[in-house]
Amino acid sequence: MFRKIISRRDFIKNSLAIGVGCSLFPLTSLANHMKKLIVLGIDGMDPHLTRQYMRKGIMPNIQKLVKMGGGNAMTTSTPAQSPVAWSNISVGASTDVHGIYDFIHRTPHDMTPFLSTSQVEASSRALKLGKYNLPLSSGKTVRLQEGKPFWEYLAERDIPTTLFKMPANFPCEGKNVEMVSGMGTPDLRGGYGNFTLYTTSPGRFRKDITGGRIISVGFSGNKINSELAGPVNAFIEGSPESTIPLTIWRDSANPVVRIKIQRYELLLTKGEWSQWLQLSFPMIGSLVDVKGICKIYIKSVYPEFSMYVSPLNIDPSEPSLPVVSPESYGRELTDANGFFYTQGFPEDTKALSEGIFTEDEYLSQALRVYEERERLLDYELNRFQKRNEGLLFFYVSSLDQNSHMYWRAVDELHPLYTPELKNKYGSILKMFYARIDAAVGKVMAQFDMRDPNVTLMIMSDHGFLPFRRQVNLNSWLYQNGYLALKNKNTIGEEGYFKGVNWKRTGAYNVGINAIYLNKADRERDGVVLENQAKGLCHTLRNELLDFKDAKTGKTVVSSVKIVSEAEKVLHPQAPDLIVGWNTGYRTSWDSILGGISQEVVSDNLDKWSGDHCVDPALVPAVVISNKKIPKQNPNVCDIAPTILNEFDISTPMTMQGRSLFKV
Repeated sequence: MFRKIISRRDFIKNSLAIGVGCSLFPLTSLANHMKKLIVLGIDGMDPHLTRQYMRKGIMPNIQKLVKMGGGNAMTTSTPAQSPVAWSNISVGASTDVHGIYDFIHRTPHDMTPFLSTSQVEASSRALKLGKYNLPLSSGKTVRLQEGKPFWEYLAERDIPTTLFKMPANFPCEGKNVEMVSGMGTPDLRGGYGNFTLYTTSPGRFRKDITGGRIISVGFSGNKINSELAGPVNAFIEGSPESTIPLTIWRDSANPVVRIKIQRYELLLTKGEWSQWLQLSFPMIGSLVDVKGICKIYIKSVYPEFSMYVSPLNIDPSEPSLPVVSPESYGRELTDANGFFYTQGFPEDTKALSEGIFTEDEYLSQALRVYEERERLLDYELNRFQKRNEGLLFFYVSSLDQNSHMYWRAVDELHPLYTPELKNKYGSILKMFYARIDAAVGKVMAQFDMRDPNVTLMIMSDHGFLPFRRQVNLNSWLYQNGYLALKNKNTIGEEGYFKGVNWKRTGAYNVGINAIYLNKADRERDGVVLENQAKGLCHTLRNELLDFKDAKTGKTVVSSVKIVSEAEKVLHPQAPDLIVGWNTGYRTSWDSILGGISQEVVSDNLDKWSGDHCVDPALVPAVVISNKKIPKQNPNVCDIAPTILNEFDISTPMTMQGRSLFKV
């Protein structure tokens, strides 16, 4: 009966949703279809480090490529955040076109924070039957990035196009383009990388960890009976989490465990990883289920037991949300390569920051991520060689994520730096840059770099700097009279703007680089009048540029951009000011989500020790190609027009960039 109302696939998509034109240009000629363009998107590849490693002989293939063609630093986005920069790259234009300003935006009328790049909308109609809520219409996942990305122009001309892990491209749905979504892709629980740790010693870990959950377990004899939580089951009243049974046996003498979970029986020793496990979470008995994949790692067996379960990734072979397009492409990839990470950033940096992983455990996981990505690159290059035409874009996150985590091992001024850390982990970044160089060497060996029909482009979205001191921007606004509290004793208490007196507040911070005015005609409890807004923006800008760190005496803010009124009319989510931090500084973790702390500036004691959310002029991106790059002052907005021009497609009026290969 109910199958006539809604399909099985709509059931699955609604379950997760509740829980978590015509061408303007003529077709290109057949000859242009034989053009081969390979773009390697290396997130966080820094031009200064790249030059340093080239000089030291650590990146010989990149050096050869630069001599053959060219290489240069590129101006990144404002702000210098990944979702903003990759949106600039995708649509060939800046924030005024695509409307992505930060990792986090807020809705002005109710102040609710939300992920800037996508949102999930639930089904608007449901049939209630006992304890079940059965959706009668489809929910949907919406990509919030505006503007027309470059691959749509290619698809209109039937130019074969593959985009592997293009950031800010979730959900990835499109015609005539093979896609796997990248940064911004959630895990199966609707988070962005939530691990689970089962342990007999939960007191060893902080109670308020972020990025995952700790499950306290105990052995009865040598056996643990527990459950693994999956996505919320929105078909059932109250939307409880779905669960599946998990049983663990511990050997009485050896550091070995046996694990039973659905169809898998695993025998793992201390320090061992499982393969990918494909699991099914039931929604309505056997009628509807949701597939996910995960890995298990045994941290310890004796005297205390600890077992890490990776975030539940959306299964690319049977995706419950659009992480691949078409779905046949996801099945092809898994049939040929096995399962792979689909969550946006697969490196579990939170597990390292929270002390769930040791340094070596994290590096083991990060290297597995890179090796998995390397195997997929080999596969895609072979497919591309057989196809012999079109575009292959392939993305790698390793430099970005490991620069975030291991800058403290090379920066002697970082509060977490020690000589011992440098001796043991100071070569981590160099190792990953060398691995990237080796991958570039494979591409250069597989394709004729002298062939005029072959273009190889290596590019990044931004560079990197140390993150030594964190600034609670909301605390600065409070101390300088721009943000008011009902009771100053609430400072330091957790909560989204807890205790803020909005009737006396003129400005506030949400996100990494954004300041919003509390405007009377826009915010829920706004007080700043339209004729006051311009003057307030300029006063804030001037005072921020004069802001000095009392401990170091250094200038904290390097630049402040005042967003135009025209831009805010187009994009109501736009901030009023974008703060560009100076070297060594960044917004504190508390302030990003509306927290207010006692200290305005404090040492960054998180292992997340490198960053790029600073003045864009301080963290340029990089571009390298087997072709000469004559364009002066290249910009990340130039990537999209460059790709189109390679296939003789004129630069659209909406794109602000121009081809890198033209003067």
